Amino acid sequence: PAFSVILLTTLIGVGQGLFLAVFTAQSYALVDLLVIRDARAFYTQGSLLALLFLGAGLLASFFHLGRPERAWRAIAQWRTSWLSREVIALPAFMGTVFLYGVAHLSGWKPALARLPSGIPVDASVVLGVIGSVLAFALFLCTAMIYACLPFLREWHSPLTVFNYTLLGGASGFTLASALSAHTSPELTPFFVVCAIII
Repeated sequence: PAFSVILLTTLIGVGQGLFLAVFTAQSYALVDLLVIRDARAFYTQGSLLALLFLGAGLLASFFHLGRPERAWRAIAQWRTSWLSREVIALPAFMGTVFLYGVAHLSGWKPALARLPSGIPVDASVVLGVIGSVLAFALFLCTAMIYACLPFLREWHSPLTVFNYTLLGGASGFTLASALSAHTSPELTPFFVVCAIII
């Protein structure tokens, strides 16, 4: 594929993986499996960094379009085209990551519900769940663009979806390791182990 396609999928995958890493830490902290000393800074900086990678990937996507001024038309074929679905999923995911970061930065976390164990579910948790679903949907859409092309024999495989998901997850958790070393060093071993496992 064109270099811009490689750049696009790599940058967006890192952004997706980083968001998943940040929300995984929040989920573990929610049930007291992790202690995060400066959670607000970690979640906010993680969201911002994920958005920067996603935005850079989106920018890279314009370099392999023949007619960038017609990019908006890509949405019209969402029923049959994985590319159209990707074009819808990416901004939805970016918007959710933005709202997730804003919820943590502003401290706006009204409890919307309680789990049976009594753990409060606030707005950031709901946004994190929605963002996680969108991240996996985006992995699926991006991978299926290539997996469904029979003339690309190396990629015409169901393993392409797993490959995109694992590579994005591993790179995102690796970046989370570096971020946590700066913001919340107590999380670094957790992210390093997760990155190695993924």
